Amino acid sequence: MKILVVSDIHGNRAALEAVLETAVNVDAIWSLGDIVGYGPNPGWCIDKMIELGASLSLCGNHDLACIGRIAIADFNPIAQIATRWTATQLSDTQRQFLMSLPAKSIECNVTLAHGSPRHPVWEYIDSPTVATENFGHFETNVCLVGHSHVAAIAEMPARASRATMSHWQAGQSIDLDSGRFILNPGSVGQPRDGDPRAAFAMLDLETGTITAHRVHYDIASEQDRIRAAGLPIQLARRIALGR
Repeated sequence: MKILVVSDIHGNRAALEAVLETAVNVDAIWSLGDIVGYGPNPGWCIDKMIELGASLSLCGNHDLACIGRIAIADFNPIAQIATRWTATQLSDTQRQFLMSLPAKSIECNVTLAHGSPRHPVWEYIDSPTVATENFGHFETNVCLVGHSHVAAIAEMPARASRATMSHWQAGQSIDLDSGRFILNPGSVGQPRDGDPRAAFAMLDLETGTITAHRVHYDIASEQDRIRAAGLPIQLARRIALGR
């Protein structure tokens, strides 16, 4: 069974289309949250997830903010503008879909959370210290997270008391039976690790491996959509930088 793992699509239609064109012949799709927010096509991205029958979808902080389930006071000013705009773009059906999503789940003996297993919606796993603290909050060998927009590997070596963290390079495969991991596939729609290509992962349950991938997409067309929507110009600039 091959599973496409995506996270942080953020309303970026061009990036999602490129991922779906690349990741063919998959048996299931897992979305780790933040389908919407920032990008100019939130409704299209939600509808595409529904159309594809994503077998597991989580909610992220932007998903919840756009439907009024969490406050946006902690968002930066640009994110607040984008959140308010996104809220006006969603249909009742799309809002109901977002409202139905859990923030954490276990599927095929893999724990999934948007932010972290300890705090599924908001916490960033962005340091060995935070990763170490989170290994005590799930029981499976593997936890998949998003939220940081950075493709990353956190590993707790056998008999170690502290986790290690490293960047998850495109093309790098991990043997899931070789240890305990917290893995972040990176962001489809707004990478922040210096690589503007759309990020995703492919999980192969038969071989027990998961592989990071990146794919080029038409950034210029997405920038045009951002400008046409009247969203902050900074959002158009940053997707070209991967920051």
